[in-house]
Amino acid sequence: MRRIFAILLSAFLVIGFAPLAKADTGAQFNPDRASTTFPVSGLTPCAENSRFQERASAAATPKDIARFDRYSKASCGEDGLPHLIIAPTIEPFGALYNRGHEGDLLIPGHIFIYVAGIIGWSGREYLKLSRASKDAADKEIFLDPDLVREALFKGAQWPLMADAEGKSGELRESDNNITISPR
Repeated sequence: MRRIFAILLSAFLVIGFAPLAKADTGAQFNPDRASTTFPVSGLTPCAENSRFQERASAAATPKDIARFDRYSKASCGEDGLPHLIIAPTIEPFGALYNRGHEGDLLIPGHIFIYVAGIIGWSGREYLKLSRASKDAADKEIFLDPDLVREALFKGAQWPLMADAEGKSGELRESDNNITISPR
């Protein structure tokens, strides 16, 4: 029950149902620090940008028209091209500063980290599973499909398994098993 609560709380924080606590900014509070506000200077909505409208009017195919319609919701620079908004915010959930631009970097970044974790955890699990067999060296050269399938299934659950192994102490090797160079 505690794990479900923790997952739901994390999801609500990422989605933004819980408001951020922001400290007051300004010279009277932080006279020795630079400004912590990051305005998106020089960017306008693409639907209002004249250079973007020129480019959009030149679209001929339905595919191009649909693309320009989708880009009209983004922010454009003086060149009339859509720009990503990636502000170096101080808050732990930086996408909440630029609501509506999560698809620019936040969501693809999380997907990348999850897929990279699946690859890494599956490889680790495959080596652990193959080590238990008689011909471990052969299974590292010639992949066993049954072990691969089992390792990929465990790899898809890597955030939960990493949490469990981190709490139990299995995730890290003890200092006695790590060799140190005599230099």
